[in-house]
Amino acid sequence: MSEATIPTRRELEARVVARAWVDQEFRELLTADPRAAVAEETGITVPASVTIEVLEESTEKAYIVIPPDTSPLSDEELDAASGGDGFSDYMAGWNGP
Repeated sequence: MSEATIPTRRELEARVVARAWVDQEFRELLTADPRAAVAEETGITVPASVTIEVLEESTEKAYIVIPPDTSPLSDEELDAASGGDGFSDYMAGWNGP
């Protein structure tokens, strides 16, 4: 039996962006209610404690995203995070782009 592959954050974001490029209704949902759009496309429920900001680049404006620090956590930080929700657990395992 083979293990199911868990998509990376980059892969999930690529799915959301690809759909926004071809589906104007989804693009409007993404900018108005990113949490709902992410859930619709990926099936992942982003907790209310996590803010999602959608920015549209243009030929005149670009953005650089600084991902969270991926330094190893202390034992205390690991203990505090162990009772987390799925999204926090997902983000804790994220190694960046």
